[in-house]
Amino acid sequence: MLGNMKVIGITGGTGCGKTSVLRMMERLGCFAIDADEVYHRLLRYDHEMLARLRQEFPTVFDEAGHLDRTALGHIVYNDEAQMEVLTHITHYHIIKEIQHLLERGERNGAAMAVIDAVMLIESGLDRICDLVVGVTAPREVRARRIMRRDGITAEQARQRIDAQPDEDFYRQNCDYILSNAVDDGSIHDKTVGFYDNLVNGKIFPKKREENE
Repeated sequence: MLGNMKVIGITGGTGCGKTSVLRMMERLGCFAIDADEVYHRLLRYDHEMLARLRQEFPTVFDEAGHLDRTALGHIVYNDEAQMEVLTHITHYHIIKEIQHLLERGERNGAAMAVIDAVMLIESGLDRICDLVVGVTAPREVRARRIMRRDGITAEQARQRIDAQPDEDFYRQNCDYILSNAVDDGSIHDKTVGFYDNLVNGKIFPKKREENE
């Protein structure tokens, strides 16, 4: 939580539609941060993080020192221990960069910032948020979206989904749930409704509701 700027966290499994919610919130005037974009930017410019990754995953770098993200994905999505190694390395750098971006947003006068992060809760980013929103969708819908978006097989999509928490995790750990079960554009209307209720003081964190 930063000064007077409200920070909203958006999380959920891959293929649920978190980015659609983020971009709609951005159009509504929020300062938007996409943790995945931050991560990809750091993979190009953060030499300290790249050095750690090269130490742990030497086979995913070519002779010129370029990281093959597809090869890295094949390793970590099939090995929980390797995924833990990757997240242990990257979360520190991602969180540090997100904190810098939040400070920039506050300096620029943003009233509300929104962070889209698939591992918002697991990384501890939820602790700097005033409210955490979970975006959910059925597994088969998510698989279709991932296959269409990334050009991968059904089995690869299933592996990505299996490597992440199930829907109950988000229902237990988020303050608010947005269901994105169908691709009919309704998620945009739901996001606008959520935003209107939030700015009008009709939505509170669970912990505040429990204390009232």
